Amino acid sequence: MLLDIAERGRSLGVILVGAQQTASEVERRIVTNSAIRVVGRLDPAEASRPEYGFLPPAQRQRALLAKPGTMFVNQPDIPVPLCLEFPFPAWATRKSEAGDAPSETLRSLTQAADPFAVVGARADDDIPF
Repeated sequence: MLLDIAERGRSLGVILVGAQQTASEVERRIVTNSAIRVVGRLDPAEASRPEYGFLPPAQRQRALLAKPGTMFVNQPDIPVPLCLEFPFPAWATRKSEAGDAPSETLRSLTQAADPFAVVGARADDDIPF
């Protein structure tokens, strides 16, 4: 039944969401028909499987060392999988359950400012004449 949904459901507008520990344990045709793929930390044996062929070699190596909360997202609109980090533990559903904020890095310092603070302000790149 899942195979039928995966193969014909996309053309009918049906969305199938699946989550499993290892993609190699899922029917190959279901994985092949997946438009969006999300991968967390992999062990070396699993990373060498053809189901993870969408990851470039450098990202496969990175997936072997990924920290908890780090995911690689592959989607059709972007040619290279994106590396994403989730800021809170997966079980934190409230702010009070979240751990301490990570130590400030250059990336977190540049992202600390509100990106929407300049919405409505005059842009600096206006034509000067």
